Amino acid sequence: MLEALMTYVDTATAQWTEVEPGYRRMTLVNDRESGTRIVLVQYNAGYQLSYLDEHEHDEYLYVLSGTFVDQNQASGRGTFIHNRPGSSHQPSSPDGCTFLAVEPCGGVVVKEGE
Repeated sequence: MLEALMTYVDTATAQWTEVEPGYRRMTLVNDRESGTRIVLVQYNAGYQLSYLDEHEHDEYLYVLSGTFVDQNQASGRGTFIHNRPGSSHQPSSPDGCTFLAVEPCGGVVVKEGE
């Protein structure tokens, strides 16, 4: 059946997982075979990641709302960011933000619900 090959996630009812105070994510795809992970991420206003995020693999971000800030620039709604292997940043958000994060391989695969 073709339906078995498609996944639908209702983000209005799916659960958010708090990673640390001011930072939560909702896992949309967590493919253990490929290592691909796709998550919605929300930062509260004034949040800054508590550690330096170092990228061993590509990471793609798309800002859906608010302002995503790293050492390179402030990025608003509609901005696409490609973090290449070897890059690092410690993002923050002055006004809160929501973004889609895609790690096509090598993503840290988490248990469902994390």
